[in-house]
Amino acid sequence: MRKNFTVSAIVNCAGKGIRFGSNKLLVDVGNQTVLEKTVRCFLLDFIDEVIVTVSAENHDIYHRILIDDAGLNVRLVVGAEERHLSAMNGLNATSGNFVVVHDGVRPFTTPDLVASVLDAAIENDAAMLGLPSTVQVKLVNDKQFITGSLERSHSWLGQTPQAFKRELLETAYEKAIADKYSLVSDDADLVAEYCGTSVKIIHGHVDNIKITTPQDLELARLIDVERTNTGSRTQH
Repeated sequence: MRKNFTVSAIVNCAGKGIRFGSNKLLVDVGNQTVLEKTVRCFLLDFIDEVIVTVSAENHDIYHRILIDDAGLNVRLVVGAEERHLSAMNGLNATSGNFVVVHDGVRPFTTPDLVASVLDAAIENDAAMLGLPSTVQVKLVNDKQFITGSLERSHSWLGQTPQAFKRELLETAYEKAIADKYSLVSDDADLVAEYCGTSVKIIHGHVDNIKITTPQDLELARLIDVERTNTGSRTQH
């Protein structure tokens, strides 16, 4: 419960990890799998329920890791082929007035980040994390010729978690499914396109990385070591 609203979290873990080459959710970072480390980020006193979307083939092993072994108070929901279809299945299992949606392979979000994006959504109906781009982003055509550039001062790199008023997600998913939407995007894009709602973007954190490649995994392990050492120094 936060500000008299009930809050649900959906952690999307139904992907196949094609670019990584194997199931990155089952890789260890520190002493936990990426899966468990990420899901634990949402076991917060202002999150009323946590739903984890999973593929049918991974349901049993994820259940063992999260529920049988770790004893986490979460529910697993079988997803679908497309990301927004999986998220729709997750949404149907929730009951919150506001819904926080997160990539299962971003294991370093913090309570402050979750709280800040949720509060921004409560104020603006829709919000997401991001960081201003430090590089110039080029627009290219199908033949990889440059067609333009995005102005750096107005270019941000998106992150999750993203948070939304429940009705917006319901409408966006339903319209995307009816429209046979197939672009690679996120929930903020869907809400903006199908609901006409402007999504507030607020500062995330450089450590809030998405593990997509083996190189990202190496960076994640460095971040984990640094955070562990910082925590140890803080305790002494």
